[in-house]
Amino acid sequence: MNVFDLEAWRKNNITTIYHEWLKQSVDSGLDLMQPGVLPPALLAFEGQVQPIDPSWHVAGLGYRTADTRKEMVEAAAVIHFSGPAKPWLEIGFPEVRRLWNRHVNISNIFIRKCRIMG
Repeated sequence: MNVFDLEAWRKNNITTIYHEWLKQSVDSGLDLMQPGVLPPALLAFEGQVQPIDPSWHVAGLGYRTADTRKEMVEAAAVIHFSGPAKPWLEIGFPEVRRLWNRHVNISNIFIRKCRIMG
């Protein structure tokens, strides 16, 4: 989860720094992109990152359900269905499916054709 302060982004010239790291990575045969090595985006953001309060962003709802308190999920600004059990799939946890369903326009023809769980 990323939240960007665009004024700070511009002030610190992050786009140029990112492009420099990306060029260096490409020029090196993408050695900076290999597993276990920091990709250019992380290098460009070095020293520019602040943590987000964990209660603001509830992640992992595709991995867990029983340990997720309803109050915590309801109070979060962002709920993230990371993990394999997406609520729109048959394997999704029924306990968190309601969180997804309230944002889905089931009357949309595309949604209906996708056979999304409701």
